[in-house]
Amino acid sequence: MSASLQPDTRDAVEDLLGQMTLAEKCTMLAGKGFWTIPGCARLGIPDWTVSDGPVGVRGRRTGPGLLVPGPSALAATWDAEMVNAIGVALGKECLDKHVDMLLAPTVNMHRAPRNGRHFEAFSEDPELAARMAVAYIEGVQSTGVGACVKHYVANDQETNRRTVNVKVDMRTLREIYLPPFEAAVNEAGVRAVMGAYNYVNGHHACAHPELILGLLKGEWGFSGFVVSDWGATKGTREPARYGLDLEMPLGGHWDRGQLQAAVESGEVEEKRIDDKVRRLLEFLAWRGRLEGESDETESPMERNEHRALVRRTAAASMVLIRNERRLLPLDPSKRIAIIGPLAAETSLLGGGSASLEPYRRTNLLDAMSYRLDQRLVTHAPGIRLRKRVRTIPTEWLGETKVTVELFAGETCEGEPFLCKQLDQATFRWRPERRQQDRDSVSARLSMTATLPQSGRYLLMASGSGHARLFVDGALAADNSVAPFAASFAQRATVTERDLKAGRPYQIVLEQTPGGHSPAVMMDVGCELWPGSREDLLRQAEEVGAEADIAVVVVGSSDEWETEGRDRDRLELPNGQDELVGRVLDANPNTVVVLNCGAPVTLPWLDDVPATLLAWYPGQEGGEAIADVLLGEADPGGRMPTTWARREQDTPAYLNFPGEADTVRYGEGIYIGYRWYDARGIRPLVPFGHGGSYATFAWGEPRTTGSGPDLVVEVPVTNTSNRTGSDVVQVYVASHCSPVHRPEKELAGFAKVHLGPGETSVACIALSERSFARWDLETGNWKSDAGAYDILIAASASDVRARLPMTVG
Repeated sequence: MSASLQPDTRDAVEDLLGQMTLAEKCTMLAGKGFWTIPGCARLGIPDWTVSDGPVGVRGRRTGPGLLVPGPSALAATWDAEMVNAIGVALGKECLDKHVDMLLAPTVNMHRAPRNGRHFEAFSEDPELAARMAVAYIEGVQSTGVGACVKHYVANDQETNRRTVNVKVDMRTLREIYLPPFEAAVNEAGVRAVMGAYNYVNGHHACAHPELILGLLKGEWGFSGFVVSDWGATKGTREPARYGLDLEMPLGGHWDRGQLQAAVESGEVEEKRIDDKVRRLLEFLAWRGRLEGESDETESPMERNEHRALVRRTAAASMVLIRNERRLLPLDPSKRIAIIGPLAAETSLLGGGSASLEPYRRTNLLDAMSYRLDQRLVTHAPGIRLRKRVRTIPTEWLGETKVTVELFAGETCEGEPFLCKQLDQATFRWRPERRQQDRDSVSARLSMTATLPQSGRYLLMASGSGHARLFVDGALAADNSVAPFAASFAQRATVTERDLKAGRPYQIVLEQTPGGHSPAVMMDVGCELWPGSREDLLRQAEEVGAEADIAVVVVGSSDEWETEGRDRDRLELPNGQDELVGRVLDANPNTVVVLNCGAPVTLPWLDDVPATLLAWYPGQEGGEAIADVLLGEADPGGRMPTTWARREQDTPAYLNFPGEADTVRYGEGIYIGYRWYDARGIRPLVPFGHGGSYATFAWGEPRTTGSGPDLVVEVPVTNTSNRTGSDVVQVYVASHCSPVHRPEKELAGFAKVHLGPGETSVACIALSERSFARWDLETGNWKSDAGAYDILIAASASDVRARLPMTVG
């Protein structure tokens, strides 16, 4: 589905293009700020704005905004209609913040579970990812806001992401990694595609003649524009020649006259510049922005209907992995212990560019305590998961609060070019445009703090550069010593110090430049030491033993799963498996809630009676988890990705993250359940798996239609006294291919919502593409003539019926 313009609008675009000078055209092709793209004031073309997604709209600042469930959670709903509604809500958020394009969705594949951005993508399966992407994009763009699908292509790891060369064969690209992008372009009419940091088969992803010019803009007929990821470009000439249309900040190869000089020297043809500008102008025409003024006002407005939608979606994404002895839903008359580091600090989102400050934060402990008799609810954190230390509370600061000073250069010396008072001990600053005299910026935060009680405290120095924390003039912490990744683009360190109540302490955080950005991000943390690990675990055991049911909330957070680095291992971080084991030993009636975005190993899964996967559920997560635990909502999720018993079983284990700046996709088309089928490996949790509090009976399936264009129909009846949902999955198995093919491949699915005793027919449409493979000899899709099976399944490991058919 290409983006089409009315003839008079197209004429207007050509008229504007014809009036522009080369300098004006080149200026429009390089972002002038982190989120702003220049227009052409002389011709009345305003500046325009993009914003990070995919879990919310950050705008030019950091929030507040509507925080929706993470993309893996959205895919776990297996509900395109619901995901479309999320897209509509985010489009309205964009309009509130005068954002013209949302930089989402991410459709990279769940290739390797340690990928730091695993939670930002939908699925291991291209069909499921494509359906979610189309629904999301159509929702956003129905509001008149553009969507940008990313990251094109094979950007499936954070290790060496800016330099790694991905070696992947064309069949694997066509069958696994490209279909979600193809659907975004040809079905959803997405307005932009973001080029990735990595190289693909030797060509940089933002300057790839085969994948951008030949495939995206040629074969698929993509009429939108290709934008670079931030800092992704590697030069001036090649991206200009090979398909990139817009360079965003931190690249620095098209701004300051460099692109214009390349045209004037003959290295880049001006007709290529015209094509790029035309694509941007056509987007602005579609957006209705060719006339008017730049508007940088932001008016975030939380809507009750959006809050309710996020809560419903979170519940619909939760996967009931196991529910032996029917412990769930919980009996509210029982004594319930709520244990774990994420009970009171429920993780709502992952880290990196996907983060934002939500309108509100919820947690499971508060949600459960509010609904239940508080005499029956007990709590113990059990373990400390957070690496970060909370920002110094405002009430501990003196009347002057915090002073921030910014200095041009490598040190905090001389006259500051900015000095202001803050209400809190955290600061974020980005230059609106590149300023050559301030490419290096240093900063100082100064404050006086008086603590409410004496004791041992944790102190944190966090910054985007080299940050040092001084207490009464003495160095207390240096983030170059024992550092960890804090919030996006920040490095932090934590130290312990005994401090006294009532005594004012002079606290200063100084930061000198680091990294490739002049941005400044700083944070001073201070909180009471929580106690020893053994003390916390023992307390959890005692609280669990005294309850009728123990609910243990474990998982991950934006510190452990984040853009910028891959995870070190698949185990639950900070020894949370030990917490689960010790509580289980103390109380066999234990329910585990997993609050994470990416796969983890679960050595205790077979011993715990009930396990619920809650993902990163968005701002209403605490309430939504309580809804499901108490039976006020049905856990409607199904696994969008296979979880392995051990990392050695995973498809990319021997080919991740590569070596010598090269990663080989040696597993080929056998990722996810395709791999487990081919190797005969029993996964921990299969693709498509999930339970419900309701029970269902499936009738005899049948097909209607002829040839490969047919509809699979499966009657589904709710046989319980509860409302619930079920997902019918249809896979195709080929028995006639002259080349290796997976044992089965997802071809479609349908989610049905049924009240007690209700029956509905799940209808799944198939087409010729459902039976096709990419043929390397002809360079095209091919459906081999012969025998196939249509498999009706509840998961990749639970096939319930087979319908034989013949193609050709």
